[in-house]
Amino acid sequence: MSNNRATIRLLSEIGMIAALGFVFDELQGILSKGIFINGGSIGFAMIAVLFMAYRRGLWPALLTGLIMGFLDIATSAFIIHPAQLLLDYIFPYAFVGLVGIFKPFFDKSKTKHYHVMWLVIGAVIGGLFKLTSHYVAGVLFWSDPTYFAWDLNSMNLYLYCFVYNVAFIGPSIVITTPLLIALYLTAPRIFTVQTTERSVIQKSANKNALVLSVCTTVIGFFSFIYFLVVYILSFTNGSGNGYVNYAFNGDYLMLFVLGLFILLLGAFSLFNTLKQNFNGLIFYGLWSAVSLTAFIYGLARLIRMYVKILDPTLYWIWSVFALVILLISSIFFFKNWLNLKREKQLHI
Repeated sequence: MSNNRATIRLLSEIGMIAALGFVFDELQGILSKGIFINGGSIGFAMIAVLFMAYRRGLWPALLTGLIMGFLDIATSAFIIHPAQLLLDYIFPYAFVGLVGIFKPFFDKSKTKHYHVMWLVIGAVIGGLFKLTSHYVAGVLFWSDPTYFAWDLNSMNLYLYCFVYNVAFIGPSIVITTPLLIALYLTAPRIFTVQTTERSVIQKSANKNALVLSVCTTVIGFFSFIYFLVVYILSFTNGSGNGYVNYAFNGDYLMLFVLGLFILLLGAFSLFNTLKQNFNGLIFYGLWSAVSLTAFIYGLARLIRMYVKILDPTLYWIWSVFALVILLISSIFFFKNWLNLKREKQLHI
C-alpha cells in the first residue's frame, strides 16, 4: 500500500508540475507574440522540467516534458508533418528532462556550490537539447527562405535555423538558470524527497485522495468549459438549394462531454474524500472507463482518416494519449482491487 501511495504522489507531482510548466509556456508565448513568427518564445518554462529532473530523476522529468509537449499541441500546434510534430512539440521539453541523468551527481554533492554547479550544467545542457530538437525541425521542415523571419531570406538555411532558435532558447537559458538557482537556495529541501516526508504521506492516504480529487475536478472543469465554448464556436451554417445545414465539430463535442464526466468524477471523489470515504477502486475504475471511451473514439476516427486518405496525425496523438491514461488508470484499478482482495482474506 505504501508503494501505491508513493506512486500516486509521484504521478500527482508530475501532473501538477507539468501543468505549471505549461502555464509558464503559454505565458511566455503571449509575452513573445509577434517576435518569433516561425514559433518559439522567451521564458522560463524549462524550469518545471529541470526541477523534476533534480527532484525525481530521469523518467519523471521525461514524463513531465512529454505532458507539457502534449498540452502545447492541444492549444497552439502548427503541424505540417508527423516528424515535425515530434521535433517541434513533443520532444523539446522531454529532451530537457534528460538532465535527470545528473541527479545522482547532484545528490552526492556535499556543498551548495557543487549543487549550484550541477543546476547550471543542467540548465545549459537541457537548453541545448531543446535547441537541437528545434534546429533539426527547422532544417528539415522550414527550409523555404520565403518564410524566414527578420528579413533574413538570403541567409544560409543552416545558419538561419541556428540563429533563429538561439534567439529564443539562448535568452530562455539565461533567464531560467538564475531562477532555478534562486529556487534551490531559497528552498533546498524541495529538491529532494525526504524520508520523513514519505512517512507522513504513508500515514495519511487521505491527502493523496484529496490531491487526486482536486486535480480531477480542476481538469474536468476547465476541459468542460473550454471545449463547450469551442464546440459552440465551431458552429457553421451552410445554406443552399433550399436547405440550411447546421454543423458542429464532433471532436469538440466528445471532448466537452468527457470533460463533464471527469468533472463529475472529481466532484464525487472530492465529496467522498472530505467525508473520509474515498474509494480508489471506483475512482480508477471510472477513470479507466472515461479513457477507454476516448481511446475507442480516437481509434475510430483514426481508421476513418486512413479510409478517407486524410492526415491521421491528430488522432494518433489522441489515441496514444488516451491509451496511456487508460493503462495508468487500469494499473491502479487492479492494484486497488488486489489490495481489497487481500484485506478481505485477512478478515476471513
